[in-house]
Formats: sequence, C-alpha cells, structure tokens
Amino acid sequence: MGKDDWITLMQALSQLVIDQARAGNPEPAFSSNRLREHCASIDPAGQVYWSSEEDTGRKKFSEAWKKLSKSFASIEPNLKQRAAKAGLPFRVALFESQAPLDKRAKQYSLRLVAVDLEHQSEQVSPEPVETDTQPVKPATELEYLEEMEVYPLPGVRRPIRISIRGWRSLLITLPLVCVLFILTAGSWLLLKLWVSDMPVRVIFQWTVIVSLIGGFVAWIVWPLYRLLEDRIVMAPAILQLTSPMCHVLVIRREGDDRVIRMVRYTGKCPACGGLVEIQRGKYQFQDRYVGTCDRNPLEHIYSFDHTLKCGRNLRIESR
Repeated sequence: MGKDDWITLMQALSQLVIDQARAGNPEPAFSSNRLREHCASIDPAGQVYWSSEEDTGRKKFSEAWKKLSKSFASIEPNLKQRAAKAGLPFRVALFESQAPLDKRAKQYSLRLVAVDLEHQSEQVSPEPVETDTQPVKPATELEYLEEMEVYPLPGVRRPIRISIRGWRSLLITLPLVCVLFILTAGSWLLLKLWVSDMPVRVIFQWTVIVSLIGGFVAWIVWPLYRLLEDRIVMAPAILQLTSPMCHVLVIRREGDDRVIRMVRYTGKCPACGGLVEIQRGKYQFQDRYVGTCDRNPLEHIYSFDHTLKCGRNLRIESR
C-alpha cells in the first residue's frame, strides 16, 4: 500500500466533484467503486489494483480514505483562513453518507460548510486610500496564508512529511553526530600532522584538504541544525528547483506526531498590494526570516510568525 494514496484519492474526488458541479449537479456524491475506477486512471504509478474486485482494491480505498480524513482535518485551519481572506462564508469539507438505494453502501463527496467570518473580518487590514489633501498612512499589519505542500522532487508525487517521533528522531540527529565525529577526527589528524616531522608543504596541503572537507560537510548539515534549534529554516535550493524559491521547512505537531513539512507562506502587501514572500532577512534583520514585497523589497518588509501567520511592517516600526 502506498503511503500517499490519499493524495490520488483526493485528486480523483476533486475532479469528479468539479465535473458534476459544472454539469449542474449541486451535491454530487460517488460510490467507492466509481472513485477507485477514477483513481486507477490517474494514478501516476499506473497501479491497477485500485479497480481490483479483490480485497486488495477495497482495502486500498479504505486505508486511503482514512488517511485523507486525517490529513484533511489538519488543514481545516488553513481552509478557514483562506475563506476569511477571500470573504467567503464557507469552506470545503469531506462528506460521507449512506447510499439511498443500499444502506450498507456509502457515498463520498466534498461539500461546503458555513464559516463564521464576523470575528475575522475585523482583522483584515484596510487598503490604503489617497485623498487630495494628505495620503493615508499605509496599513502595517499583514496576514500570511500557508499554501499546500508541493511535490519538490521530480518524479516523486508526494509532499515532504518526515515524522520525527520516537526512533525516527535518530534519523535527524544522526547526521549531526556524524559531522561532529568528522570534525573531531579532522582536528586530531591536523594536530598529529603539525607536531610531526613531515615537510611544511605536505602539512599545508593536508590542512587545506581537511579544512575544505570539514567546511563542506558542516555547510550541508548546518540547515538541519538550525531546523532543530529554531523549528523553521529556509528549504534547501535543491528541493525548490521545480517550485518557487520561497519555501520553508518547519517542525510542528500533527496529532501525536512531530513532523517536518515543506510549506510556503505568502501574503498581500497592505501598502501596495504586491505579493509578500518569506526570505532571509538582510542588514538589521539578518537574524530572522521576514516577508518581503515583490514590488518594493527594500521598504515593504514585514515580520513573520509562522505559528500565528501574521506580521507587521518593520520599516515603519523602526522609524
């Protein structure tokens, strides 16, 4: 069973709902057989066991639906935030019901659930408006949206989700231990060379080689160390070759698990309406991650809180 079959199931369910809604059916619902058939047609691995009439196909669908329900629940806050940002009084939710003709069978769909926007409307910053007498001071507060995970590795249709619960945490700390061992061994080797009777030229060559190797290994593992320390770090460029270069790796809790996720935070600049993305801070903000506007990255700089998903204009506050 594939770990990410729920992604294929979500894609199939979304496509079928959209097609039926465009055809005029306001509340489409589908049987497991219909969904399994569509999953088999769009599965990137070309797996035929989706449509199998044996236990394999039914069990695959059941496990995928359970994982989809669990994963969908984890993004409900994001769906509510997007609904509030767009001014829509509803959000998308999974729906499971009994078939009208066969009470033992079930049907699956996506439905719209009402969302209370009254308490969230006050948080939306007003757009700056200029008058003939004096321009209104631009709003300083910004709200970030967390986008869905991407497929960062070409040919691998799955988002980054690394569990670090229990023994899996050793997989994260092991590279750090290896680097510490390499640096210690390299330092001991250099010490032995410098107290030996070898020619200075040879000692210098080995010093340069060991320093380059140690520096390269430390440079590779340094982001992992910062991730464990700060719970957030910019995603390595190799994971962003097929996507916008503004993703971050975060450690957060999802149920009982602690996982590493690759996500992207964006916002609308309250000063000019430009796209705000997360970057490493520069100059006086170099020790933090900030949101920078694509229209004016030097002046429209905002703080970034990935847990509260909000920020304030740092340039205005520093004046």
